[in-house]
Amino acid sequence: MPSQSKGLMIGVEAKIKDHPALNVLGNQYESIRRTGLNDLQRGMSEIAIEKSYQSRFNLQWAWADAIATEVKQTYSQLSTAKKLNIARITEQIRKKTKRAKSIFKSLSKVKNPTVKQKNQASGLKSKLLKIESLKKQWEQLESSQKLHICFGSKKLFNAQYHLKENGYSNHEEWLHDWRKKRGGRFFCVGKSQHGGGTMIKIFHVNGDDFKAVVTLPRFMQSEHGKTLEIPFQVAECRRRRKSSLLYAIETQKPITVQIFRREHKSDNWYIHLTTYVQEIPVTTSFDNGCIGVDFNRDSVEWAYVLSDGNIKERGKISFKWKGFSSGQRQVMMRNLVVKLSDLAFDYQCPIAIESLDFSKRKASMSEASKAYNLMLSNLSTSTFREALFSRCKRYGIGLHKVNPAFTSVIGMIKFMPRYGLNSGTAAAMTIARRAMGMSERAPQCLVKPEDLARHSWTTWNRVARYLKSNKVRRSKLFDWMKTLEEIVLVGSDAGETDSTPSLASKQSNRQKTGNSPSPDPKYVQLCLGF
Repeated sequence: MPSQSKGLMIGVEAKIKDHPALNVLGNQYESIRRTGLNDLQRGMSEIAIEKSYQSRFNLQWAWADAIATEVKQTYSQLSTAKKLNIARITEQIRKKTKRAKSIFKSLSKVKNPTVKQKNQASGLKSKLLKIESLKKQWEQLESSQKLHICFGSKKLFNAQYHLKENGYSNHEEWLHDWRKKRGGRFFCVGKSQHGGGTMIKIFHVNGDDFKAVVTLPRFMQSEHGKTLEIPFQVAECRRRRKSSLLYAIETQKPITVQIFRREHKSDNWYIHLTTYVQEIPVTTSFDNGCIGVDFNRDSVEWAYVLSDGNIKERGKISFKWKGFSSGQRQVMMRNLVVKLSDLAFDYQCPIAIESLDFSKRKASMSEASKAYNLMLSNLSTSTFREALFSRCKRYGIGLHKVNPAFTSVIGMIKFMPRYGLNSGTAAAMTIARRAMGMSERAPQCLVKPEDLARHSWTTWNRVARYLKSNKVRRSKLFDWMKTLEEIVLVGSDAGETDSTPSLASKQSNRQKTGNSPSPDPKYVQLCLGF
């Protein structure tokens, strides 16, 4: 990866003044890029595009190289998006088919259906139609060779068919916005040389003042001159934007430049620089412990675990996603990540998080409950993970991803009653201990003889399934042995087995005497299938 060979990748952005040449170059560049994507899908290679476009569009080699590079990147992104879309539809078909079979099986046994069952039968028909529609979409995606993308947004494209509803008095007004939306941007690949680029070079003028010197394409030079100087300012801040840019210029690091217009900010133009700085060495160590992080729907639970495996500090950071824009959510996510990284920096220990992926679950949200869908839609695990990774990289904090298997169950059984934690903090403690490679052995009364030669997760898997099937609330697990014993006693009828009367009699004696001795591990073994 480039960030490993050249340093830590950073981004610097600044506002620039408008210039007529920016509009011309932005529109022409995007037009040539769209042509390049079509040519690539027709069979032209990236090298062929780079060579032929120099004479075809009267471009210098560096501009043709930038276009060919972006075309290849766009094609790769579309290919990945197609695969993900096919996987999403496949998962939807699987879930809906499974649900339809379950409904059909339950309804086929009913002779006198209730109103609710009649509604289920009516809904089953629409579900089958939806499955057929999804199968057609899947077949179209699998069979189509061309990758489709709408430059300018699909919403604006469809607005031409409903001009008045979208605020246009005629087609010319829409066409102006359409062309404007599809242009106003150009890009140049950085090179390790003076100025950090070829067609766009960055120089430091004085203080906070910098300038970008753009060598215009040959087709523009007769009207706008050979070069265009764009002044801009970069001030120092907490993220050290100015010093990072100065380091890249002085050490001749490649500086990839993107200049674009933001319509939602009064059509102002901006310059975005991507370059590299020295990587910050990781200064944290497991010798100082680890901070485990459990990311939930509306809060983050964290636990600072010492190197001996005991918890020292814990906390909870609450947040709300509902009712906020994506930009506001990103700000809240950054603030949350700053708090966690500051804790790790103070303790000089790494951070451990779960390696979660909810893509398959989100693909089948229509078959889940409303509460579950609300929880999934509010979980921004990928955004949290990327923000935390970037922050830790900049400050030399180690970040470790662990398998999320049974972290909640292990935390609730082993650590929640022992330390008086809630379920989230107990899971965070388990995550930290797992990152440090500590033991996860289950209590002896939960282990079957055949489990001794297997991984400890075999036992935890059986416990997790049992708790789920009996719908045990998390608060009950503060005294989990007693809870499991009560499940056996309540779930057994006197006289059915030889062991049940003795269990019931012991429970009766306990109620009469008022004593509450510790539960016998045999009860727990019995209820777990021993």
